[in-house]
Amino acid sequence: MLKEDVLNEIKTKNLPVIIAGAGIVGKILLDICKEAGIKVDCFCDSNIEVARTGKFCGLEIIYTPELKRFYENAAVLISVVSIKDVVDILKDLGFSNWYAGGMLLGDYDTFQGGAAIDYAKLSIENCVLCHNGYLNPDRLFLRSIDVMITERCSLRCKNCSNLMQYYEKPQNLDFGVLLKSIDVFCQIVDEVMEFRVLGGDVFMSRDWPAVVKRLTDEPKAKRVVLYTNGTLVPLEKDIAILKHPKVVVVVSDYGAISRNLVRLKQLFEREKIAYHILEVTGWQDCGTVRPHHRSEEENKRMFKTCCAKNIATLSDGKVFRCPYAANANRLAAAPNYKGDYVDLFAEPINATNIVRIKNELKDYILNKDYLKTCDFCNARPLSKAELKPAEQTDKPVSYHKFSKELIE
Repeated sequence: MLKEDVLNEIKTKNLPVIIAGAGIVGKILLDICKEAGIKVDCFCDSNIEVARTGKFCGLEIIYTPELKRFYENAAVLISVVSIKDVVDILKDLGFSNWYAGGMLLGDYDTFQGGAAIDYAKLSIENCVLCHNGYLNPDRLFLRSIDVMITERCSLRCKNCSNLMQYYEKPQNLDFGVLLKSIDVFCQIVDEVMEFRVLGGDVFMSRDWPAVVKRLTDEPKAKRVVLYTNGTLVPLEKDIAILKHPKVVVVVSDYGAISRNLVRLKQLFEREKIAYHILEVTGWQDCGTVRPHHRSEEENKRMFKTCCAKNIATLSDGKVFRCPYAANANRLAAAPNYKGDYVDLFAEPINATNIVRIKNELKDYILNKDYLKTCDFCNARPLSKAELKPAEQTDKPVSYHKFSKELIE
């Protein structure tokens, strides 16, 4: 549907209008509705802490799972990139009149002209790409895929949600296996909004420039994002690859512990490298790994509200729904559950089986309702009590190791 068609249909239905997502894109959609003469009744948000703030842009915010208490029916305009999660909630509540807000944003200029990333433009671009991907189910579109290139980190944070604190002898991942993993993955998918290159810390791996070069050369990749903790500065000889228009460097700001943050910012500004400084004020308590012995239904409910379940991760030729599961598997900190990942190396990718493997991966990404490894996680909902970020430990954290034998 065209932008005008969506707006006209919303007007014609004469239902209360709700914008899902009280954030940057939600505000832009509110302005579009106002210009079109459409009255928006309220916002809704799946993050209960956001809903508890009360109002956004002068309108009430309702916790999305509680919409039915206030509205029997409504036209819901979705502004968040995780559109499937919102649609699933709306369907469970009996709301069928939903619209992908990305359809209204196609004419926005999202070109990034400076070094510091314009977050509003980035949010619009993400929304458009993710909504288009969702509305074209015949194509395998991924919002993001983490490409883990190293277990090594310049920090040893005792509560790292990616479980780096458990690696006794952290290593860089095998470069040949990395490239094969990327090659096979890119044969199967149709488009990826962003490849997220990380570890550990991305700059701890000597292979990061070659990995980033492979990804920027990939036509199916819209963006390549590197994640670092502000302690390491890339070598002069490697800076050129960061200037590629697809590349963005995200630097986590942990205060004094991010000792080279100022140098990095100066480098990015001088070399016109796209970057974003992410000020980290708190972490969720999800860095432990132990069985909780929940029921299947309890794990499904936990998975449904998990904020990390759509952070697909590529590790040694296996695709996992989240980095926690990927690293728990690498560490043998949980049993090697076959159904918890898709093994891209299980058989050769050729013309006779690529469609089947593509469908298997699509079903895993879109329809998997929980992982057995979820039982080892403390849970990661959109809102949760926070810990002080980047607290250090002087030695690897001990944990129980399982056999790597495959469990059906």
